[in-house]
Amino acid sequence: MTKNPATISIAHWVANLSYSTPDMTSWIALIDSQLARAKSEGADLLLIPEHISEYWIPFAPKDLPLTDEPAWAATQGEQALPLLQDAVKRHGVALAAGSFSMRDAATGQCRNRAFVLFPDRDMVVHDKFVMTPSEKDPEGWTFETGSTLTVFNWRGLRVALIICLDVEMPHLAHRAASLDIDLLLVPSMTSKLSGYHRVFSCARARAVELMTAVCVTGCVAGREGYHGGASVFIPSEEAFGHTGIFAELPVHNNSQNAGEWLLAKDIPVGAIRTIRHGDKKAEAWPGPWDASHVKINDEGKNT
Repeated sequence: MTKNPATISIAHWVANLSYSTPDMTSWIALIDSQLARAKSEGADLLLIPEHISEYWIPFAPKDLPLTDEPAWAATQGEQALPLLQDAVKRHGVALAAGSFSMRDAATGQCRNRAFVLFPDRDMVVHDKFVMTPSEKDPEGWTFETGSTLTVFNWRGLRVALIICLDVEMPHLAHRAASLDIDLLLVPSMTSKLSGYHRVFSCARARAVELMTAVCVTGCVAGREGYHGGASVFIPSEEAFGHTGIFAELPVHNNSQNAGEWLLAKDIPVGAIRTIRHGDKKAEAWPGPWDASHVKINDEGKNT
């Protein structure tokens, strides 16, 4: 791929977490098959969902308490990472490998960590900023929050990675607005239909606010009957077809196979960059906008 590419193609796997993988070998084989498909269809990157490690639960110790799952999953993740990296190099396709529990080297605590693995550079990680109630439950999972957003360079693109609930945070979007991001990747897991709509609606808003492309992928079935889909959102400009939806796989909560698939061919990152940089005029977008000068007149506060 050339420097500052005009387009990028991304495969989205809405994983069926009820699909059987009885051991780590079979799970790696499943991921390998998805990478092979992505390669055959001309994808540059494969995006898979948050908490992809739920596939590992069938081979967890019997009666493993919920409170011990993050620590156990972290040990499995340490084994999985080099195997995933081998698969990525073998197929030559980058993998946004969802997320799973990993222990932070500095604190020793488990974090919900997302990974992007590459055939041609070092991996990038992101520790989820904002925990759901189930991710900070003393009687269930307990994850430590992350504090760093990494904007990384890959094949001429400026890319960022966040996880699910992170995309719902307006102040994070404000901080990211000045970072000149070409592509935002959002692996997700949402139990309810309402959760799906929160995440995907906010991801669509981020595409407008940041003048960028946003790819979001969820999962289905599993222990909680997850609702998921996949979408590529772009700015709502006439030049890009008005709607802001470049590609979409509708929300669903089950699958008859390993999961549904969305291939987004030739996402126009270059044309979006041209507008973001001001080389072509946007219809209304004013560029990164800072509200620090805005005064608040809250009449209710004085009553």
